[in-house]
Amino acid sequence: MARQAVLDEWSVVAELEPWVRKRYLIIKEHFGDREFTREDVMKLFEQLRKRLEKEGAEEEAKELTTVNVSEFLSVLRRVGLIKVIKDETDYRKSYYKLVHVKDTKVTRDKLISLLKSAADQIRGGIDYKSLLLFLFYKALSDKWVKLAERYESQGKPRIHAYILANESYYRLYDLENGKLLAWHEVVKSKDTIKEIANALIRISEMNKELADLKKLVDVLGLIGFIKEDNLYRLEMIVNIFNKVDFSEFDHDLLGDAYEWILSYFAPQKAKEGEVYTPREVIRLIVKMLDIEDGSTVLDPACGSGGMLIEAYRYVREKVGENLAVKLLGQELNEITATLCKMNLVLHGIKDFDIKGGYDSLLNPQFEEGSADYVLANPPWNQDGYDEMRLSDKKVKHIYKYGYTNKQSADWAWVQLMLYLARKKVGVVLDEGALFRTGAEGRIRKGIVERDLIECIVLLPEKLFYNTGARGIVMILNKEKPEERKNKIMFINAVNEYEQHPEVRRLNRLNEKHISKIVDAYKEFKDIDGFARVVSIEEIKKNDYNLNVTLYVFPEVEEEKIDLKVEMEKLKEVESREKELMSEVVNYVDDVLRVM
Repeated sequence: MARQAVLDEWSVVAELEPWVRKRYLIIKEHFGDREFTREDVMKLFEQLRKRLEKEGAEEEAKELTTVNVSEFLSVLRRVGLIKVIKDETDYRKSYYKLVHVKDTKVTRDKLISLLKSAADQIRGGIDYKSLLLFLFYKALSDKWVKLAERYESQGKPRIHAYILANESYYRLYDLENGKLLAWHEVVKSKDTIKEIANALIRISEMNKELADLKKLVDVLGLIGFIKEDNLYRLEMIVNIFNKVDFSEFDHDLLGDAYEWILSYFAPQKAKEGEVYTPREVIRLIVKMLDIEDGSTVLDPACGSGGMLIEAYRYVREKVGENLAVKLLGQELNEITATLCKMNLVLHGIKDFDIKGGYDSLLNPQFEEGSADYVLANPPWNQDGYDEMRLSDKKVKHIYKYGYTNKQSADWAWVQLMLYLARKKVGVVLDEGALFRTGAEGRIRKGIVERDLIECIVLLPEKLFYNTGARGIVMILNKEKPEERKNKIMFINAVNEYEQHPEVRRLNRLNEKHISKIVDAYKEFKDIDGFARVVSIEEIKKNDYNLNVTLYVFPEVEEEKIDLKVEMEKLKEVESREKELMSEVVNYVDDVLRVM
């Protein structure tokens, strides 16, 4: 059960141009520690090209034909990934060998570098969820192995150590069949991917908390027919993960790795309708809610679990590791719910209950007042939820302020969250929810009159992967302190952003922006051009329109003009114009004389 350290080479590999990185992984897989020549590389690429052409992958085959092998090897040599070995018997001959530089220091940057290399393989029909599943399985296995080794080091016989590891963590030793299902053992098989799939299915049967893994394996098709090229790519991911011992990383780093994969593929998945909430927006909501230890937190549209995890982290930062926070979640998509559970496990969170496969608006799995805090970024302007559906006897009591129209369920989500919460609600919505009329306007009126809305923040544009539109954060409070009753704070944060460092078309909030908004909310006082506390009486006069720009508009910084300086500049311009005109006149006179 020996483990390998993170290889420093992955930091270098991640910085290579994609075409070099892909081919480096090919030769690394093929040659390993063996010496090879330039001709060997050419022959390898030619064999691979023919195979790709045979499989109908013409584009990838074409890429290989355009490779300048000498240039490729030169790049690898320059960055220190290969070394040249001269033939002692023939000075004209030279060989290459891959260089492996071990570094036992594990860092987040090295982990992300390794993930970038693995992410390069996600193409040609391979679902990015395979990468999440492999990361989860490898990390789970490495943690289990480290635990079993600790028991062995205490003098326990190996099988006894395995049983103890099963009891204190998750079950990876199949006692019934006498088989170890940890990653390092399973990948010894020649039929690697199939064996990984079989092991995950058995693990799902042995662990009630991981029962959903079987469905994820089925959906990803890891046991069915896999194209040879895709099989090769999946095996490349396995080989990359073989280079790192995830037990060396704490839960936060492993969680960061999982979150990195989600964010890396977020722009692509946004085009397909999947919603990814930027982590800085989640941090803003969690800080505004100011969740206490001992709380229950619920997300009725939990997705991959980002909001629940940030809530957990926030409390842990306040009280330390011995926190008592229970996390509840509901998600319509069963596979996404499974990803959420995997995410929570990698973050070292055990006290959670995630319900997958149920529509929260029509079939909520949690009772009234189930949580102290409810937070969510539900689908914006979700259609299909009108009176006909929401008036069902099982749920109509939830929507006591009215039914939404068929075009947007935004205020249905708000009502559901109020129903589930004992204390506060934090929700991300489309800006239009603040001022649209009709059914939404009537619901908004009822909630305003009940004095449930405490604060509304208008966010900058281009924060979200799936839309450039501005969103809002709304905080609702069932326990408003006396000094905040019959008032709503409006914060206009449209100018609080910086350009996203990785996605050029996006903006993001940094910690300074988040702190400015949170501090204003805590102070609950007017700030010129940024925040204003407005009475419900004033809002009534505006027909319950909650458009933030109606109550607070950012100040436009006026340019200061020094009249004396500007007049001197004007005089200089006039003087220069006279000089130029004189020159033109003289030039014309000279021309006329010549004529």
